[in-house]
Amino acid sequence: MRHAVQNIYLFILPGLLMAMTGVGVGDLATAGFTGAQLGTTVLWAVVLGGLFKFLLTEGIARWQLGSGQTIIQGCIERFPIAFFIFLLVYFIPWCWFVGGALINASGVAGKELSALLGIEINKSTSGIIHSLAILALLLLGKQVIFNRLMSALAVVLFVTVIFCVFFVPVSLGDVLTGLLIPQIPNQPDALTWTLALMGGVGGTLTILCYGYWLADSDRSGKAGLITSRWDIAISYTMTCLFGIAMVIIGSAAVQEGKGLSLLLSISQYFSSNVHPAVGMAFLLGAWAAIVSSLLGVWQAVPLIFADSFYNLKHTPRSLKALPQSNAYRIWLGLLAIVPMLSLFMSFKEIQKLYSFVGAFFMPVLALCLLWLNNRYITPTFKNSLAINVSLIVVLLFFTGSSLLKWFG
Repeated sequence: MRHAVQNIYLFILPGLLMAMTGVGVGDLATAGFTGAQLGTTVLWAVVLGGLFKFLLTEGIARWQLGSGQTIIQGCIERFPIAFFIFLLVYFIPWCWFVGGALINASGVAGKELSALLGIEINKSTSGIIHSLAILALLLLGKQVIFNRLMSALAVVLFVTVIFCVFFVPVSLGDVLTGLLIPQIPNQPDALTWTLALMGGVGGTLTILCYGYWLADSDRSGKAGLITSRWDIAISYTMTCLFGIAMVIIGSAAVQEGKGLSLLLSISQYFSSNVHPAVGMAFLLGAWAAIVSSLLGVWQAVPLIFADSFYNLKHTPRSLKALPQSNAYRIWLGLLAIVPMLSLFMSFKEIQKLYSFVGAFFMPVLALCLLWLNNRYITPTFKNSLAINVSLIVVLLFFTGSSLLKWFG
């Protein structure tokens, strides 16, 4: 029995790590606020967004298992100048913005949880403690410790949030209608929030991290791709269930606020209308989501940098050797420390820049997968007609939503 449980755990592990890394404070807040604005009528958008991200992640696994390269290595080998521009224009601003957002979010969540326990700590101190503690854990710990901690946070997150859903006064009929009948309410900004909800499911750049966790699984060949499809499907099923839960909660529990203040508003709603223990349970779940995202980003995003650095220098390293490399450790330190500055300064302008450049990533990834997986991969792993059509739909959707975001 124990052996069977261990096999199931290893089977879902890469996708579990991706799911827990991709669910961050932005996704929490976007789903909650969209639920508050549009109700449960847009639950279908969570499912469709998860399907789009499944197609992109499956394409990354297809490329890696079929070529023996990460998507980063494939792009550098064929588009080195374009990829270098990507690092400067997207990757570095992304690290600054997301690093700062996660440190701020963990600071607020840690401060509020500490207050409930009778411990006074300010946001900045809490955020710094979270970031440095995870930095130390990753520098001194092993992959197995990271895996177990992420798994424990996953249990806390899903148990608490799903538990809270049962206290929301919403009808099952409305939920099923929202899931099965695509519609957008006729009200201001409804389309914008629906697109934001779809795009927010499962993260953006963190999709690339799946390849590094895939490398740790020792999967190979067509059988490895089939396993990865199941793994990725389970990952996005979990992500969609969480997104659906947050939209349902937001439809009734959000009274005011955006971002972190919105999450605190939800916690206060449960405390006032149900029981203080339920409010604390939600806050604990939000903290688990934030810390798991912080832990996953701190662990895997430096792998993207190290992989890029050594391949641009034409001195590639094996994927399993990257966590011990100097490039990995340096970027991990920078990622954990430099965004702490955001605790003491206005983040408005960097948010605006990130909002502009961030919209590039999903259509660019879809385009890369269409190009690489049709031209530079063994016939066994090439995209089928159905996959190509699906990726074109994803490309058009994210391009259109990006244009609406820029000019709408």
